[in-house]
Amino acid sequence: MKRRLANVVGVCLIVAACGGGVRAGAVTVDLQEFSIDASATALITGDVELEVENHGEYPHTLVVSDSDGAVLAATDVLQPSETARLSLDLEPGAYEFTCRIVGTDDAGRVVDHYQAGMHRTVSSA
Repeated sequence: MKRRLANVVGVCLIVAACGGGVRAGAVTVDLQEFSIDASATALITGDVELEVENHGEYPHTLVVSDSDGAVLAATDVLQPSETARLSLDLEPGAYEFTCRIVGTDDAGRVVDHYQAGMHRTVSSA
């Protein structure tokens, strides 16, 4: 019995290690000052659903671009606590999640959300 359980556990670990990615329907993307956190950075190719939420104090947006910089999809500007859903059809490759908002702070300084750290690379295989 112990050997059978060990084999089952071993197979599960191998499948998890070789799975290639997470089904995108399970992916949430959290936006806040000044980061983008995704529940997975390795996605399976094909139809992808992203649940995006602004956890920050300021408006943010999520822009999805391919490795050539072409924009594939973007949310509207999300106010704090707002959510959006993005549907994509991904080919194998690398993708960039960014917030491209540029504004000024209370002191009149320019704040570029991308330059402040709101970018994350994900991949699809």
